[in-house]
Amino acid sequence: MAKSIKELQTLMVEQLNRRGFYPKDDKEVLLRLGEEVGEVMEAVREDRSKTDLSYEIVDVFWNLLRLAELKNIDLEKAFIEKWEKNEKRPIDN
Repeated sequence: MAKSIKELQTLMVEQLNRRGFYPKDDKEVLLRLGEEVGEVMEAVREDRSKTDLSYEIVDVFWNLLRLAELKNIDLEKAFIEKWEKNEKRPIDN
C-alpha cells in the first residue's frame, strides 16, 4: 500500500472532510503540530511501545501534510529540491 505524499494528502483531506474535523488555518494546524510533537516526546520519554510511538509520529506527519496543503506546497518537489541542495552542502564536523 505504498502511497506518494500527494496521495497521502488527498486521503487526509478526504478523511477530515468526511469526519467533519478539518483544521481551517495554519495557526490551528501549528498549535496541533506542537501538541503532537509533545506527544512524540512523551512517548519516547516513557519508552512506550513502537506502535504507540509510530502513531504519534504519524500524527505529526499528518499535521505537516495539512500545513503543506494549506500553503499549497508540493512536498514531493520540495523534498527532492532540498535533498539535492543538501547533497551539495559541505558537512561540518
